[in-house]
Amino acid sequence: MTIKLILISSVLMLAACEQQQETSQKGESKPVVQKVITKIEMPKEDANAFEFSYPDLEGKQIKLSDYRGKWVVANFWATWCPPCRKEIPDFVQFKKDFGDKVEIIGINNEDADSSKIEDFVFEYEINYPVVRANVYQPTDFSRKNTRGLPTTVIFNPQGVEVSKRVGPMHYKDLVKTMGF
Repeated sequence: MTIKLILISSVLMLAACEQQQETSQKGESKPVVQKVITKIEMPKEDANAFEFSYPDLEGKQIKLSDYRGKWVVANFWATWCPPCRKEIPDFVQFKKDFGDKVEIIGINNEDADSSKIEDFVFEYEINYPVVRANVYQPTDFSRKNTRGLPTTVIFNPQGVEVSKRVGPMHYKDLVKTMGF
C-alpha cells in the first residue's frame, strides 16, 4: 500500500512540475500544463512475500506461491514427534472447516522412508499436501524453522510471514491467528 501511495504521489508531483510558460499574443506569459503520461507498474506481489519449494510424496514441487490468495500454514513435523502427532488432528479439522481460505502444508522433517511417511499420512487421515524437507541439505527456510519440532509458520494471502510458533499449534490458535 505504501509503495502505491509513493508512486501516485510522484506522478502527481511530476505533473505539477511539468509547466512551461507560453507567451500570448499580448506578450503576457501564462502557464501551460502539459499532460504527463506515465504507466505505473504496480508490484505483482508484496515486496516482503516469501517463497519456498519442497517435493511432495510423488516428487512434484510444491511452492508457497502456488497458494497466493489463501492463508498458508507451513508445519514442520516428524513421525517420531509426540507433539506433532497430537496437533495433526487439529490441522486436519481446520483444513475441513476453512479449506476455501487456507492451505496447510505439512513439511516432514526427518530421514525416513517414503513408505513410512505415506503410512503415517494414511493413518492420521491428513487432508493437506505433505512435502519432504531434505535434512541433509536444508534450505534457508528449513534451517530457520527447525530448531524445534513442531514449528508452524503462517503466511497471509500475499505470502508474507505473519506468525511463527515453535511447539504445538492447536485449532483455537489457528482461528485466533487468522481471525476466522
